[in-house]
Amino acid sequence: MTRSRWLTLTALAGLLLLSACAERPMGHHGDPAFIRGLIDGFLAPISLVLSLFSDTIRMYAYPNIGRWYDFGFLLGLSAWGGGGATATRYVYIDRVTRRRVSEETID
Repeated sequence: MTRSRWLTLTALAGLLLLSACAERPMGHHGDPAFIRGLIDGFLAPISLVLSLFSDTIRMYAYPNIGRWYDFGFLLGLSAWGGGGATATRYVYIDRVTRRRVSEETID
């Protein structure tokens, strides 16, 4: 292993150890919780675009209650379809020859 690679790995390990010490303040009563997370998650793509042009709009509410807000945010974000809907692929097979048919010849 070269010296520069060794130094890079050591620096990354040090940053990882320091990030383990980071602490997030706990939310208080009245801070955003599950329902607000659900709404924020649903509006996240719109908020992302608007946050590029405004300093007052954020995708993610901070401070929040914690895990319930995160859960609601992920549920709201998944309402857009996730990403599995774009991975659909159709394969056509001719019944007589049992060969794959290209999409151009299906008409």
